[in-house]
Amino acid sequence: MNKTFDLLQIEAMWVLGMLPSAELPKLARSALTDGFESEVILQLAICSPNETEQIQKFFKQILKNGGGGAMSKIEALRHYAKQISSSILSDKISPLDGANLIWRATINAQDREFHELDSFIYAASEMEERPDDKQFFDNAIREEAQRWVKEI
Repeated sequence: MNKTFDLLQIEAMWVLGMLPSAELPKLARSALTDGFESEVILQLAICSPNETEQIQKFFKQILKNGGGGAMSKIEALRHYAKQISSSILSDKISPLDGANLIWRATINAQDREFHELDSFIYAASEMEERPDDKQFFDNAIREEAQRWVKEI
């Protein structure tokens, strides 16, 4: 796909419930504007936000055509955490904002047995309660982000 229509990122956010189906037609229109040509993307792009059934049908077809569609919540969390980590390291978002986004994604996933992202959650929760240690927690989040970008 292209930069605007990063299918793995979109699927991860969709699986985690962080991307409402009503937003998918807008993403498809952006992909078309950026020069991506696909009949199914065109069909998705012309859906109105309230055509949930059609949106789901076309999006699932796009996922299938792109080799996706079977992402688990754990896989989605890992992919999302890696993307957010990259954004933290490139200073597109602050460490606290990134950690909070990851925290929200883990809540949405509702998997109490998944603890791979606990470092982000701990740092974000403690930073809010210990503002004098902000730099320490910023550094901790950046270190964890580096680990996610490099190793995972």
